[in-house]
Amino acid sequence: MAIAQALLAGFLLSCAFPPFSLWWVAPIAIVCLLQSLERKPLKQRTALVALFGASFFAPLLHWTSTYVGSIPWLLLVFGQTLLLLPLALLPTNNYRKIILFPALWVFIEVIRTHFPFGGFGWGRIGFSQSDSPYSQFASIAGPSGLTFIVCAISISLFFWIKQEGFLAVSSALMVALLLGASTVAEHRIPAIVPSEHISILAVQGGVPQLGLNFNERATAVFTNHLKVTQEYFLRHKRNIDLIVWPENSVDVDPYSDLYVRNSLQSLVDDIHIPIIIGAVLQTPYGPQNASILWKPQVGPTSTYIKMHLTPFGEYMPLRSVAQLLSPFAKNVVDFIPGKKAVVHIVGRAKVSPVICFELVDDQLGRSINALGNLMLVQTNSATFGLSAESAQELEITRIRAIEHQRFAVSIATSGISAIIDNEGAILQKSAQNDAEVLTYDVPLMTTRSISDRLGNSAEILIILVPIALYFLLPFLEWKLRRIKRRSCQ
Repeated sequence: MAIAQALLAGFLLSCAFPPFSLWWVAPIAIVCLLQSLERKPLKQRTALVALFGASFFAPLLHWTSTYVGSIPWLLLVFGQTLLLLPLALLPTNNYRKIILFPALWVFIEVIRTHFPFGGFGWGRIGFSQSDSPYSQFASIAGPSGLTFIVCAISISLFFWIKQEGFLAVSSALMVALLLGASTVAEHRIPAIVPSEHISILAVQGGVPQLGLNFNERATAVFTNHLKVTQEYFLRHKRNIDLIVWPENSVDVDPYSDLYVRNSLQSLVDDIHIPIIIGAVLQTPYGPQNASILWKPQVGPTSTYIKMHLTPFGEYMPLRSVAQLLSPFAKNVVDFIPGKKAVVHIVGRAKVSPVICFELVDDQLGRSINALGNLMLVQTNSATFGLSAESAQELEITRIRAIEHQRFAVSIATSGISAIIDNEGAILQKSAQNDAEVLTYDVPLMTTRSISDRLGNSAEILIILVPIALYFLLPFLEWKLRRIKRRSCQ
């Protein structure tokens, strides 16, 4: 029975994420996990947590096997499951210690975002909660805050099931206090100035073919995006302030390829509109993943080089071992990371570029968005075909938009592109693997969210809340017994 509960719990938690996006099953999944662990010794709890982790990460991360086979996927599932094992340290029959469960889960998620190889934050519970009624709490404490609330709701439900009324009320009160703080904080955030906006054309040009070799034909992806952009302006006369293309939309180095450079310059000169492209630059030390602002009559101006590279995708840790496990490892060329955050300035807009995998990096997101008033997510989803990866990435972007209180433009080569407001609502959205354009007058947000102001302190504070409650509970129980005695007298 416990084995079935643990497996069911993991699968249910994966259903909170795309392609199912059932945010409300997350607390149910955690309750199932807690029940499976109840009154089990440490070894059994460890085995059950391992089963839970495998049944959670296996379906969630199956997209990683799309073109490279099962071995890298299974290794990733194994590694992420190992990081969940500390959950077994809390004995669920000790109901007072279960109060610490939300803090422990958040702590594990923080570790996962930093370790190993720079971290892999995919699958944080908070990233599944963009449609929940408490999603705005991300502007207070980021995705970790949402994870904490889901876990706190879960232990409250667990205590109610076990008829531990006092503990259920205590954990419910913890959730209520956090949500109350969120509501107060929301009303303190100044409204945006409607007159400050930028009209954006986001171009999803598509790729010749999905897969790892989507750009093996020189200039094919560039030609697609150039053609879609030119066709839009032949058919429409709308005033546009800025064009944005996705990561890898320019599939050859625009600095060294004369045809691409001249074509880009001709495009912006003819329509008198700047463009932000995603390109791979070739340097003497290795390639770089870049976001470049290209202006009429001027050419390339600001350039942001991706700082948080994708392990096993843009560089290969443990290369000798990886090549033994997968034949694709030898094809991975190590990229050179950037060293500083850069924003693209177009009129009043200060565009903060975030390139694909950088979305899961909390600190990098804070530093880049602190410099700008509009978030631009440039991504390439052709690598993962028609899998759920693009939809999962879009949900992460929605949470980041709430967290940083920024409107976000997420533009993909062939995945799902969207324009998202600062409350995480999708204003426009493309179909997957279609060539489409999105246009919107995007407001520019200048206020910094509470989450960005607090930084890592927000995670520390929410971890300390249940710890404080853990030590406070004996006093509260003693006080409650005294009150009962007096009432009986």
